[in-house]
Amino acid sequence: MVTTNLPTPDFTFDPSQLGACTAGVRPYRNGSYRLDAETISQKFIVHNYGHGGAGITLSFGCAAKVRDIVKDHLVSSPGTTEVAVLGTGVMGLTAATLLLDLGLKVTIYADRAPLQTTSAKAGGQWAVSVVEYAGKEGELAEILKTAHREFKNRIGQGYGVLERPNYTATPSENLDVVIKLVPGLIPARQSLSRLPFEHHTKRGFVYRTLLVEPPILLARLKADLDNHGVAFVSKSFASRSDVLTYVPQSIIVNCTGLGSMTLWSDPKMTPIKGQLAMLPPQPALQYLYGQNGYMFPRSDHVVIGGTFEAGVNNERPNKAVCRSLVDHIASLFGRAAVKPLSDIHIHNPFHAPIVNPRVPDV
Repeated sequence: MVTTNLPTPDFTFDPSQLGACTAGVRPYRNGSYRLDAETISQKFIVHNYGHGGAGITLSFGCAAKVRDIVKDHLVSSPGTTEVAVLGTGVMGLTAATLLLDLGLKVTIYADRAPLQTTSAKAGGQWAVSVVEYAGKEGELAEILKTAHREFKNRIGQGYGVLERPNYTATPSENLDVVIKLVPGLIPARQSLSRLPFEHHTKRGFVYRTLLVEPPILLARLKADLDNHGVAFVSKSFASRSDVLTYVPQSIIVNCTGLGSMTLWSDPKMTPIKGQLAMLPPQPALQYLYGQNGYMFPRSDHVVIGGTFEAGVNNERPNKAVCRSLVDHIASLFGRAAVKPLSDIHIHNPFHAPIVNPRVPDV
């Protein structure tokens, strides 16, 4: 039985401060993510996108699949020595990292620096969040095993990977999916007679997972690639033909995320906006927390999020939304008046297909 409360966060928050509110757009793909290859105009194109809110989680696992696809292609094209990667989010950086294993010269093309991408705005919990995988359960299980191993191996190595408990008021579908697909990869959830926090009296659960701090991870991956001589080319592409004309490499790995909606004319792509409130760092908080929203204490910020705005494709944060995020979590600790949650605090817990609803542009 839990008898000792864990430290209570300081919810002091000023949404007008620079960097206190941020927003990103998840690259959700209806049905399943895309991880396959095609040949267009004598270019071998590997697609690796549509991972919703699980890009950080799946990154190294998908990168390993990309490496294997390219390796098999090289058997029929033994003279190929170069490969292009499109995108500097976590999918692009990890794909480039593992492609170096094949002895190829890697060039990355993107219109954003790594710390300007959606990946850099992720909360960072290692879990299967807002990604579809219909008919790909076996493949996803392998991706999860590889990704988890790669992240575990980087704990304490400067990649921003930490082991953390996650306390939840209800079962977490995002973590239960991992337990179901790959039994034993992470410990099964444990039931608690009450969550170990001030003002909490009801039953709950604790999971054991990883926290990956995106700013640290992306900066380190970029530094590693720089050290290996990988070239970064600043380039914005308007269309598929633009890519085929401009990129000289015969192998192209497409990790453009939501950009594939227009760049590769993929009608299955749907933007899902998420907003985050960024509190000052609080090193005493060594846990993750979730209750119709989440709180992930990192070394740079205590990140509070949980908004889900399907069909909204902009990265403009809304101060009122960020304020409501903080007030909601604070109220659960008895540190703010309880306020009803608005409709944007909605997740997709059962991995049902998401359509483009009419959502206020906030």
